[in-house]
Amino acid sequence: MKKTLFLLLYLLPALLTTAQNNYTEAIQQGDAAFKKGQYKTAINKYFAAEAFDPSKKETVKGKVNAAFDKIEALREEAEAAKKQAQTALNQVKREQEKTQLALDATKQAKLETDSALQKANKLVHAFYFYGNRFALAYGSKGENGSNAFYFIDKNGDEVPQLGQWEKVEQFDWNGFAKVKSGSESYLLDTLGKAYRVAYDLKELSSETRALDLSERELSAFPEAIFDYPSLEVLLLEDNEIAVLPARIEELKNLVYLDLGSNQLSELPPQIGELQRLANLNVYYNQLKAVPGQIGALKNLTKLNLSDNQLTTLPQPIWKLSKLTKLNLGNNQLAELPPQLWELKNLTQLNLGSNPLAGLPKQIGALKNLTELDLYNNRLTALPPQLWELKNLTSLHLGSNPLKVLPGQIGELKNLDYLNLYDTKLTALPERMRELKNLSILYLSYNQLTTLPIQFWELKNLTELYLFNNQLSELPHQIGALKKLTHLGLGDNQLTTVPGQIKELKNMTYLYLMGNPIPEPEREKIIRELPNCKIEF
Repeated sequence: MKKTLFLLLYLLPALLTTAQNNYTEAIQQGDAAFKKGQYKTAINKYFAAEAFDPSKKETVKGKVNAAFDKIEALREEAEAAKKQAQTALNQVKREQEKTQLALDATKQAKLETDSALQKANKLVHAFYFYGNRFALAYGSKGENGSNAFYFIDKNGDEVPQLGQWEKVEQFDWNGFAKVKSGSESYLLDTLGKAYRVAYDLKELSSETRALDLSERELSAFPEAIFDYPSLEVLLLEDNEIAVLPARIEELKNLVYLDLGSNQLSELPPQIGELQRLANLNVYYNQLKAVPGQIGALKNLTKLNLSDNQLTTLPQPIWKLSKLTKLNLGNNQLAELPPQLWELKNLTQLNLGSNPLAGLPKQIGALKNLTELDLYNNRLTALPPQLWELKNLTSLHLGSNPLKVLPGQIGELKNLDYLNLYDTKLTALPERMRELKNLSILYLSYNQLTTLPIQFWELKNLTELYLFNNQLSELPHQIGALKKLTHLGLGDNQLTTVPGQIKELKNMTYLYLMGNPIPEPEREKIIRELPNCKIEF
């Protein structure tokens, strides 16, 4: 699913006599868009609602944060798709240039160029790269030259273990692609294993290895499933199941279990009997606790317990030594057990939207972390050990009352994504200049009056959001950010922008709404950025 993510601003308030009605209408429109998955539209409507009734700022902020949470779930795949698509296009341009030069080169140089061009052509026919690893492609394959879907790696070479298929859907967020060969349907995982799949209980047979009953409005766990203990994948997402039977232990071959978006208030202790389980999703339920037996799942690599009512975690969680991805976002965790920091293989950890007031120094033990989400907590300070996580590429600290960002942020030199939305910042440290790999930066809803001169050394920025600050001017150095595609400056105190803005040739969106920019200046900006969509 990969997509560019950007923040939309709220509209100017209407007359006071209709403000309340307009607020209600905007909220309703935002909620409707949210339900449809149109999160950027929802944010726009929520901000519009705040403009109509500023007294509802906290209500609006909660809804905006909820939309951000949804967008965050899509960001990783969207960014990977964006980067790989651009890489493929750049590769094509380079190889075409090489081909042109090769016209006057030796025969050997021409052969090398042709080889490189073949690789580029393979990449051109790729749909998008999943997980920054491989892409789905379509073309003539096999001895008879018939067309088929297949997968290629970043070199443009076919990935044989993923096979060739007559019909294929893209890999979903679960890591499965729906594929067909003849009359048979399968779920294909990213390692190349194909599970014969059924989409109805009536289709189950002894050969079935996967069952997908998502979005069926099931009110109870289907007992008929227990007649097929050979099942390895069970998808029950988005139903109304309130009880997971103790008999779940009979499905000992399960490697993937998705119970997300149901009404479970507890997990039975027998969940610990699923010794082969590698992926367990129980997000968007009503869990208040997790049984200690979960520590018996020695093969678990991914665990999603987000959007529940957890106030604590079981101590045996430290036994999940193979765990690489752990999502605990949107719970009621005010503190974390020290055993959590024993999970040394974690690469992704989401602790967002919890009432955490602090982080222990042990967080520095998670040296393999590449993504850390701490948004919407109660953090006022960050432990020095956080800056020891040198492999971090994504850090979300938004909606925490930090007020001050330590200069040690410069230690995280691999950061690609940094979110400091609504962190009460009044200034930025000079050492931010060291974040040379930073591509996306959110600084909206802070109290910034100026930006340090060193800030403009972040020349790899493609998206920069500074909505709702107190900026009265921009320095001419903004012209150095030549890779910028999205720049959000709405609701500041700008009356003009420097002429160097015209040097941002890659800019596609510029947001200036809510600034007192006079009409002649607006016309000038439009002339200087003829290929950019500008919103005043």
